[in-house]
Amino acid sequence: MGFAIEILKELISIPTVNPPGYEYKRCSEMLAKRIGEIGFEVELIEIPEDYVDKHYPYSPQHRGYPRYIVYARRGSGGRVLHFNGHYDVVPPGSGWTRDPFTPVIEGDRIYGRGSTDMKGGIAATIAALKKIRDSGVGKNLTIEAVFVPDEESGGVGTRYYVENAKKIPEYVVIAEPSTSSKLIIGHKGLVRGVVSIYGKQVHASAPWLGENAFLKASELALKFMEIYSPILRSRVTKAPVEVSEAAHPTINLGGYAESLSRKDNTVPGEFVFSFDRRVIPEEDVDRVVEELKSSFEKASKAVGARYGIKILSAVPPSITPQESLIINIARTCAEKKTGKSPGIFISIGRNDSVYYRLKGSEVITLGPGVEGVAHTPDEYNSIGEIERAIDLYLCIARSLDSG
Repeated sequence: MGFAIEILKELISIPTVNPPGYEYKRCSEMLAKRIGEIGFEVELIEIPEDYVDKHYPYSPQHRGYPRYIVYARRGSGGRVLHFNGHYDVVPPGSGWTRDPFTPVIEGDRIYGRGSTDMKGGIAATIAALKKIRDSGVGKNLTIEAVFVPDEESGGVGTRYYVENAKKIPEYVVIAEPSTSSKLIIGHKGLVRGVVSIYGKQVHASAPWLGENAFLKASELALKFMEIYSPILRSRVTKAPVEVSEAAHPTINLGGYAESLSRKDNTVPGEFVFSFDRRVIPEEDVDRVVEELKSSFEKASKAVGARYGIKILSAVPPSITPQESLIINIARTCAEKKTGKSPGIFISIGRNDSVYYRLKGSEVITLGPGVEGVAHTPDEYNSIGEIERAIDLYLCIARSLDSG
């Protein structure tokens, strides 16, 4: 069993589920131990609880679950190559045919929650750090890595690290699962929030005495989409995307929806539903927030709904120019290792690259994974993909060191 797979099995076995943040301390201590064993300086950085209070969208579920960043460094001069990975995973959900936190290897596949998103990327990074050290790369290069919590809740860990870093790295590799056939040079932004609709709660046997907030919420949601869908269709990004539908901004309503009466024989007096708005690079996230508020206001007036809106998080889009050095190096390395020129795209999903880009870093997302399995039952990664990622990371480090 290879070094990376040994680490990945250990990572999968630690159920770092977010929310609320189970086993973060055990996982961060395990990572610190592993990186220290290969000769890197390691520091555990605890994120202050008041910072998490302010930025964690599922607050106060995080209370009692401390957050740690694992920071590793080797070298002190030249260019800085910085790797980033998140160790939190989404809840396993239903439909698994295997225990989600017991790693299982079948042929080229290793199964388990987080295997693709993105503990496989962390394992590949640590294995690559060992190869970089063993190969003597780094005479003109400082190598850093951070492993963070809470990427699955807006990137609280990376945001805190970047805001408090003494020096921002020049070149960053986010080890999210792009696969070896693609380079991800940015991502859409995100505005996440909830809408509350108010009615009048009464006994279900006399509904005429109340006002059903669920029905009013349904009317509001339909009217909002009637108003807002043409706005979304009218906007198209010039950034490279994999499918034509991804060129537009999008919105999803009702990923979370709940009647606060929580009782079938009660007419709900309040109903809540979520919205998830993806923002293309040409849009300004603050203007999108105001646009959402305005459109919900128009819809509420049209259907006569009493409502409130709360923005839970707002993250701007991110893109690294295609002529950047890190992109050119990564493209060349991928061509050497796979024999094919990789596709270059922005991601429809948000990742932590935005926090580095806002400070001026050149950032790519490049990591091992299998398309379409993140957040699903029976999530798995490809052992071959993990091995290719290790070689790509070594190639990138060697190119920066020699250039």
